Amino acid sequence: MLEHRVAGATTTAPARVRRSTYPDLTAAVADFGADFAARFTAALRRTWADPMVRRGTVGTSLVAAGSISPAFLPGDTFETPVSPLIGRFGLEWLGTGAGRVFTTLLLAVGLALLVDAWLRMRPVHGRKAPSLAWLLWSLPIMLAPPLFSRDAYSYAAQGKIVSRGMDPYAVGPFWVPGPFADQVDPMWVQTPAPYGPLALQVQHAVVQVFPDHAYAAAVAMRVPALLAVGLLAYALPRLAERYGVSGRHALWLGVLNPLVIMHFIGGAHGDAVMVALVAFALLLASRGQLIVAAMTLAAAAAYKQTAVLALIGVVGMALQAQTDLAPGATARLRAMVRHGLTYGGIMVVTFAVITQLTGLGWGWVPNLSVPVSLRSMLSPPTFVGSVVEWLMRVGGMPESVTAAPVPIAQSIGLAAGLVGITWITWRVAPRNPVLATAGAMLVLCASGPVIHPWYLLWGGVLLAAVRLSAVHVRAVVFATLFFVTYGVVDATVSNGTWALGVSAALWMAARLRAHRRRVHEQSDEPVLAASLPRA
Repeated sequence: MLEHRVAGATTTAPARVRRSTYPDLTAAVADFGADFAARFTAALRRTWADPMVRRGTVGTSLVAAGSISPAFLPGDTFETPVSPLIGRFGLEWLGTGAGRVFTTLLLAVGLALLVDAWLRMRPVHGRKAPSLAWLLWSLPIMLAPPLFSRDAYSYAAQGKIVSRGMDPYAVGPFWVPGPFADQVDPMWVQTPAPYGPLALQVQHAVVQVFPDHAYAAAVAMRVPALLAVGLLAYALPRLAERYGVSGRHALWLGVLNPLVIMHFIGGAHGDAVMVALVAFALLLASRGQLIVAAMTLAAAAAYKQTAVLALIGVVGMALQAQTDLAPGATARLRAMVRHGLTYGGIMVVTFAVITQLTGLGWGWVPNLSVPVSLRSMLSPPTFVGSVVEWLMRVGGMPESVTAAPVPIAQSIGLAAGLVGITWITWRVAPRNPVLATAGAMLVLCASGPVIHPWYLLWGGVLLAAVRLSAVHVRAVVFATLFFVTYGVVDATVSNGTWALGVSAALWMAARLRAHRRRVHEQSDEPVLAASLPRA
């Protein structure tokens, strides 16, 4: 039947039914999650298929088993009455002489397997370092006690102080008596926190999950460290590729490095978060996102103040991005000062906002001297000063004289470090910002009065994103094996089994020699990528 239209009549269009966007969004999120899970599972399977990944995982599993010893557990774990968990599984014997030998042997063999797997995984002749090896190597030690350091116990106590509304910059763990204070190293029980406000609030958040279990809170400090290493595994290879360096080699040298597994994951150090944020900030800066990079550096500095040195790298990248830079030293100096004030100002403002949001204030400033109270013989200035002090004591000099060499040597070291960092900023940063950042952090580490093995990772990790010669790569490998051995020997001394530590040191030396011989035979190994940095 035909429709008869009448003049003046109107037709009404059918009303549109507005569909909600929520089902579409939910479906998109579900699809993304399913796709991510599938990709992640496939990557895990490919990673696990590598025999060196499995060897390294066996190694960290042995390290986790060997950590059930007085060298790492809280001091009263094996005292009568023993810890409930120790008693439930009949592990009291691990606190005896035979038990200490057994756990130390497990620890040494485990680290030997991890180092051997890492060295054999080096990306040569087309070999690729599996992308998720760091995760599989980390999982076995996630529930182990804090390894090679007792800092995680201090983190838990500091988080407890914040949860009770006290000022962590004014009081130490002594003010939270009980399990949280008892497991802290006696050296640090009375000392307030020297860390940034963001680090303390993260520690507070972890303690809120385990408010009544001090040991669990300390172990859970590994969660931020694991997430940080994941961010590092994302950022470091991409940063390397932007400067023409193989991303796979950067992953191997900087993320799969045994020191990262031992100290960032095993020790649950907050330095992991700082280094990861610095690497991410440099990646952002290399892409031209300089403002966001400066804000990211502020977050890193709010975790650990050492991150401020990475501003050198951001300024260097800003200088490289400047197209109207006139030739000459004067023009370069003006440009560097302008960029330093601009991005340094953004960093300071962001840091102040973070500090205000955390509500903890600036009490960390006078506490920066807290770590210096420890005499570290790994520090070159402290070592030299200590040797001079010893010679003076042997010579029968009075106490007023022998007390001078160490602080004098440390002051000279800091002055030399400041000169070195200034030179790096002026000469290296405009040409190679990543190398400048790594170099500045390593100079600070070497010239400072205290060195812990994980301090070397501040700049050492970033070196993986730099174009290195074969000689420099061997130097990094040597330093890695030295400090792995140092950690083993330190643990064996703590367990009273120093002979096993000496044996581990001899094995590491032999392993390094064998590795150097194999590298010499593979002189054509492709350390660097041939491609130019991506725009």
